[in-house]
Amino acid sequence: MKVINTCEKIKTEFKNGFDMSLWKKYAHSISKELAAKCENDAKNYDFNNNVLPVLEEALNEEKINIVSQNFQTVIDTLNDNLSELFDNEPDINIILYLGLCNGAGWATTLDGKNTVLLGLEKIIELDWGDENNMRALILHEIGHLWHEMNGNLHIPEYTKRRKGIAQLYCEGIAMVCEHILCGDDQFYHQNKDGWLEWCYENENDIKREYLRRLDARESVQDFFGDWCAYKGHSDVGYFLGCQFIESLIKIYSFKEIANFSYRKINKEFKKYACRV
Repeated sequence: MKVINTCEKIKTEFKNGFDMSLWKKYAHSISKELAAKCENDAKNYDFNNNVLPVLEEALNEEKINIVSQNFQTVIDTLNDNLSELFDNEPDINIILYLGLCNGAGWATTLDGKNTVLLGLEKIIELDWGDENNMRALILHEIGHLWHEMNGNLHIPEYTKRRKGIAQLYCEGIAMVCEHILCGDDQFYHQNKDGWLEWCYENENDIKREYLRRLDARESVQDFFGDWCAYKGHSDVGYFLGCQFIESLIKIYSFKEIANFSYRKINKEFKKYACRV
């Protein structure tokens, strides 16, 4: 496992503010593929209104130092529970970098290697720079990479239903991995102001509404993303996905679940959603 923290470089390279030409050189110094990868992912963003303000807010030395310190604290203890999920130390890269609002966490490939990209600008924007949020973010993305290495992470998403099933399934597996790696099956970084209690109390309503939207070919975006909400609560899809996968673990092995086909996932979710 290779860990790269570019915070010192960010402070040096962008001490006079963000500049796209400097950013491309900075990204190229990390990987020849990184700049194009980020630009392609962000091609539909309104850069001046939605990206640049986030980058400018993030280029604050005090905020960068806090994120960097907590990142290192998490990394120093990262290997403690990896053996609970991996047979050997995973051959992955973990890179803390300045992106183009591509996400606080991004499980992907870079230079042919499984990689966790941690976007400093989004971490600062979302106020996820403390140790608990940083740990959850890193472990969740490692969970996606475990799925990539051990199962069927990439399900074709050419209909709204398939996309909704795939997102619930993949995020659910990553959440279970996160819980295994942190040793706490009740940990959700979203759990503020009674979030988890509300999710448990409304689990039947959440899963039935999710199924209804799948059947109606409606978007399930309300269940995912800090900018969206279902009945005033963001990210309830992560809770739902985790509960769904945990219900399957009672019947199947985790690796069996990680290799489910779309048809199998769809069938199992219908059974789970209709169960009282």
